[in-house]
Amino acid sequence: MGEYLEASVQSIDFAKKEVICTSALQDWDPSRSFSVKYDKLVISVGAHTQTFNIPGVREHAFFLKETRDAIKIRKRILGCFEEANLPSTTEERQRQLLHFCIVGGGPTGVEFSAELHDLIHDDLARYYPSLMPLVSISLYDVAPRILSMFDSVLAEYAANTFARQGIHVHTRSTVTKVEDGTLYLKESEPVKYGMLVWSTGLEMTPLIKSLKGVKKDEKAGRVMTDGYLRLLQPNQLEEPAKVVPDVYAIGDCAVIDGDELPSTAQVASQKGVWLRRHLNRLAKKGITSTPVKQEATSSSEIQTPETGEPKDTEKLAGRGFRYHNIMTLAYLGSWKAIAQGNHGHAIRGYVQRLL
Repeated sequence: MGEYLEASVQSIDFAKKEVICTSALQDWDPSRSFSVKYDKLVISVGAHTQTFNIPGVREHAFFLKETRDAIKIRKRILGCFEEANLPSTTEERQRQLLHFCIVGGGPTGVEFSAELHDLIHDDLARYYPSLMPLVSISLYDVAPRILSMFDSVLAEYAANTFARQGIHVHTRSTVTKVEDGTLYLKESEPVKYGMLVWSTGLEMTPLIKSLKGVKKDEKAGRVMTDGYLRLLQPNQLEEPAKVVPDVYAIGDCAVIDGDELPSTAQVASQKGVWLRRHLNRLAKKGITSTPVKQEATSSSEIQTPETGEPKDTEKLAGRGFRYHNIMTLAYLGSWKAIAQGNHGHAIRGYVQRLL
């Protein structure tokens, strides 16, 4: 029978096979922390949004990681329109309130810009028709073009579609500082805004940063796993990495050693499905992470003939994880989207055609 605990994991003791937790229900009081033993542990804590330590971002920008972020964004959008609609609000203040800035030209930033465009022009326009000429949406990215993971033709189509919809795309733009209502750029004058949404990559959570004795990638600090999604221990270049027994990692906090996949929901979902099936297979076959000598009928069942090392028994449950790229899609607003499949196969146009 499953059990749910409303708590946050503060640390993990791999040797004792336990996690140390505190709860918001107890005001995060460390004196009331408790430990939970595990047989198998799956780490899937996700990641935070990377701010690059730019002053003011944490204090003044909105993020796109959790449900509460969406609630805050919705409240702020409506607040901007309500204040702009007041008779006492000057036109200068109206233009600032109705200028929505998005930093980050990846799929998340692009799709948010598109959805915001649809919300404003399909829904809010019915309630605030006089304010529509004052609305503007700006997308900023430090790269030479948006959607750099897509084919250049698709990325150009996305930029042109945004231009026709009145979404202003500013590439090669470096944010240096953020203040309440003002965005500072290295390449141009300060920009006044009503709402700023920040979507610029991933930063690891405090838990992942605190983990010791595990292998991490240098690029983003994610924990590294093998093809069976098992957590790896640090190793020398010439030596194969050993796994941390009975610990797995999936989602944005983890990456497969030697097979870096995009940090998308499609990848995380497939890893989750594969791991569920893998753990069920281990249980059904009675496979443990370490061979049990007394149950073996011969030394070949518990050792590899070449080295005499214990066999990797988990591999008896089947092959490792394999990612199947169904299609990468980015919505562009007004029912238009781009999609890219394997071998560079590209589609663009109305969503109905893509489906």
